[in-house]
Amino acid sequence: MATLPASRVVNVTLSRNDRFPSRQGFGTILILTRVAQAGEVDATSRTKAYGSIEEVAADWATSDDFYKQANTAFSRSPKPYQVKAGYYVSTDIDAAGMQTQLNAIMAADNNWYFITIDAALRDDAAVSGLIAWAEANKKIAMIDSNDVNMENAADETNIAALHKGEVERSAVFYHPSALAAEYPAVSMAAYMATRNFDESKSAYTLKIKNLPGISASNLGTDAVNAVTGFTPSVGQSVATGHLANCYVNLGGRNMVIEGSMLSPNVFLDEIHTSDWIVARTEEELLGILMNNARVPYTDEGMQQLASAARIVMQRGVIAGIVDKDIDPLTGDYSPSYIITIPSVFDVPESQRQARIAPAIEVRFRYAGAVHFATISYQMTF
Repeated sequence: MATLPASRVVNVTLSRNDRFPSRQGFGTILILTRVAQAGEVDATSRTKAYGSIEEVAADWATSDDFYKQANTAFSRSPKPYQVKAGYYVSTDIDAAGMQTQLNAIMAADNNWYFITIDAALRDDAAVSGLIAWAEANKKIAMIDSNDVNMENAADETNIAALHKGEVERSAVFYHPSALAAEYPAVSMAAYMATRNFDESKSAYTLKIKNLPGISASNLGTDAVNAVTGFTPSVGQSVATGHLANCYVNLGGRNMVIEGSMLSPNVFLDEIHTSDWIVARTEEELLGILMNNARVPYTDEGMQQLASAARIVMQRGVIAGIVDKDIDPLTGDYSPSYIITIPSVFDVPESQRQARIAPAIEVRFRYAGAVHFATISYQMTF
């Protein structure tokens, strides 16, 4: 007997919505190396990813600088999912040459966010090229230094002094030359790499964090002030010091201070957060445009575009990076974020004809972190 299809009576379809932009990752560290491993990491194969220290040991000797840095990263708990080796040609390298090498690495593989240097690059003039390059390419540079001049607030020659107050994507970590065999910068990068803002309660700050396997520097108050530029109860200043970081014993515990970039009172977690917000908003907005036949140039369409920001801000609240406090003056709930969406009727006709949407404004307060606290007691009789 012939069987007629059910479609004569009902019409059921299913479409798979799989047109999404790729998501930018923030959990991978690129460790620069001038040592080539033929066929693995060299001028032809610029990068290679490693998911464990056992994988690293298959290509590198324990005496290699890259092995030591990878071991420092994987010694953290939790540890990053992976690190990458990034090969650069070191022959007669200067600041311009460093940028050329970094461009070559990025052209081969741009799937990484943090970048650290090998020991041979420490306090080399070529690092200025890395700092300038990171500023232009939305990466975070974590730079070790053993320059004793960092302990002198008046010095103008050390790598931090040359760039402080001018850039905000590079962090310098000073460790005295007696501890030159250690890698505090990659240890901090490894901590940051495990903080995933797509997960709840993932907000962080780097100050007062422990660095496993890293020795505390034997620095006095004056030297620490010079290195960090931090004055208690005041904050950081270019005039006070070099806006770099160090690892010291404070109150019987080894900890990082100040967790900052080379700009006064700009911290590593802020730049990390800002990049995450921008990347996720770009991805959500592009996804809206890709997965709709059109977004109409109407007020309803503008609301649809604004939903990209709402999604990201809601994730930010869950992660703990977007504030949701109560207003102390009124006792009223203060919204985590405010989105202002212009009406299409306020847009010039020429702009509507060009199909350029009006700018949507999002205001929110970064939850931040406390780095200095004061409690005053008054005892009476």
